[in-house]
Amino acid sequence: MHGPSHLLISWFVAEAHGLDSPRDRRIVALSGLAPDIDVLAYAGAIVYYRFDKDLAFENVWQVVHHRYTHGLGFILLTGIVAFLVAGKFWMTENRRTDNPNRSAIEHASKVALLSMLVSVVHLFCDIVAGGSTWPVFPLWPLSDSGWGVSWSWTLAEWPNSAVLFGFLAATMIYAKCAGYSPMEAINYRFDRWFVTIIQKGSDSATEGQPQFQMDATSVPKPARVRMLVYSIVVLLIIAALAPLGFRLDELNLPQF
Repeated sequence: MHGPSHLLISWFVAEAHGLDSPRDRRIVALSGLAPDIDVLAYAGAIVYYRFDKDLAFENVWQVVHHRYTHGLGFILLTGIVAFLVAGKFWMTENRRTDNPNRSAIEHASKVALLSMLVSVVHLFCDIVAGGSTWPVFPLWPLSDSGWGVSWSWTLAEWPNSAVLFGFLAATMIYAKCAGYSPMEAINYRFDRWFVTIIQKGSDSATEGQPQFQMDATSVPKPARVRMLVYSIVVLLIIAALAPLGFRLDELNLPQF
């Protein structure tokens, strides 16, 4: 699946679970994108092979991608990093609370669990929408067994584009209604600019008029966002398990 799709899905998961802090939503969103950090290996390989993209793809990218950063070990590492970062920021901003250590642990644990959850969602999406020749190794380093399906969409096929454009549309709608958007995962100032453009443009505002503000009752409730996100995940699961001609033995799963 496309990297931006992973980022947007992860941000909406964070929003659906009621993370009030833009920083916490950003941590979860970046955690959902983090497994694709192995793209750095491909960039290094291109330089190593003197900018021969085919050699870099065959000798590095095809071997590395979906393996070391798409497994249990990296998911746990993501959770640990998210816990430490979220806890540090919480302690910095809430030093005057009665029991900051306990509250920080509870808060950081929630952020860490959501960060691991979106990492798992990333893996599932790559099984469904990463291409049949690119299995995912979700149990690495405990197991080197690749998981995949023969009918998995490649990046160039229309379902991946449909998911991406669908979430981009949802981003614009949410910016209009809530006054903030997944763009805060990239840059807070960029999010402010993006929201201003969406709200003023959609309201046909003229120069000098105050920025359009939605009434509080119009802001999407977390429960509604949660239903939207989980509905999409359920649809992806159905797509993965119930297409015509699907057979469970097409998955390269451990045999029990």
